[in-house]
Amino acid sequence: MSSENQIVKLDIGGTVFKTSKSTLTRFDGMLKVMMETEIPVTKDESGAIFIDRSPKHFDLILNFMRDGDVELPDSEIEIKEIQKEAHFYMLHGLVDKCLEKFIGKPKEIPKLLRTIDSDSELLQIISLVVKPVLVFHCPVNSFGCIDFPLGFNVNEFLEEHENRFKIYFKPFKTDGISMASEWKWTVYTGKYSIESPTKDPRQTFEESLEQHLRDCINGF
Repeated sequence: MSSENQIVKLDIGGTVFKTSKSTLTRFDGMLKVMMETEIPVTKDESGAIFIDRSPKHFDLILNFMRDGDVELPDSEIEIKEIQKEAHFYMLHGLVDKCLEKFIGKPKEIPKLLRTIDSDSELLQIISLVVKPVLVFHCPVNSFGCIDFPLGFNVNEFLEEHENRFKIYFKPFKTDGISMASEWKWTVYTGKYSIESPTKDPRQTFEESLEQHLRDCINGF
């Protein structure tokens, strides 16, 4: 049997899956790294590679790796779960597919949000900083709507953070379809600004944002 046809056993959270090495190495990501490098791996008592993740959507993940495509469910809750697992396994194609699932369902900008409509307005706001200003730069599609990052609950975020930050949303137009992955943010403190860094592909937008805002708060 060739190396590519080698059968590999994976113990995902207590459930054992069998697949070929060629499937696991088809796309760049964590599983390919595990198969092609000397990175240390944990094995269970049967010799299967153990990964401490939920097995719930791993069948779907394997099917994506086999075919390069997969039918996603309509449930937004399940899409969030699948996207989170895709982030963990660093399968960027599946992450993008989860995001694209809801492109056809754009959400209008909630009226309660404070928006900034021009660079001059932004300059006025950040020149009079009393408490740190958080500005979200959010893409607007050709229908005049914004696609919010998957799983990002704006109202909950505002309730949790508006006591620490003055929060604004600065829409910008895109050519055609806007992608939620194009969202960026900047924190202005009056002395300096902090821009959203390159996101860890294993994290959702909100996970990355919360992590860096904690660092910002500790640095104030």
